[in-house]
Amino acid sequence: MREGFQRSDMETLEEYFSTRVSAFLDDTGLSPTRFGRQALGDPNLVRQIEGGRSLTLRSADRVLAFISGLGRESGGARDPPRRRRYRKPAPRAKRTRRNTAMTKQQTEPRTNPAVRFVRLPEVMARTGLSRSTIHVRVAEGRFPKPIPLGARSVGWIESELDEWFSDRIVER
Repeated sequence: MREGFQRSDMETLEEYFSTRVSAFLDDTGLSPTRFGRQALGDPNLVRQIEGGRSLTLRSADRVLAFISGLGRESGGARDPPRRRRYRKPAPRAKRTRRNTAMTKQQTEPRTNPAVRFVRLPEVMARTGLSRSTIHVRVAEGRFPKPIPLGARSVGWIESELDEWFSDRIVER
């Protein structure tokens, strides 16, 4: 048995621990809330121990160390253990991988203009229409239909939008 750990055979560890904490509180006059906060950082510790909570060995050792050493010497004026709080990592600068083919100058001019997809925020900015108006007009057939780009993304072909713009100008 460890030194200072004397108990009768009929007493359980939880009962011994509860008795030891109660005796410490009576001796020092420290409030149960303050004791729990200073010993483990848990203001409800004493209430939970009295309610039958079993502490882990590490927590029990910390409480007993507080009672036997630091608690009596300082009159309970020990800072509570610091809880680690999760911090989001700082945003990193995005690195782009450049393909060597992309960085080299192309020798031949393109004969076919590349198809460019325009996403909804840009369509809204270019047309001046709201999201819901665009979707209503697509359903009515009065606006170009979007092309699915992925599971949850769509885009409009830029040339179709340009054609829709020119049709609006002609209608005027």
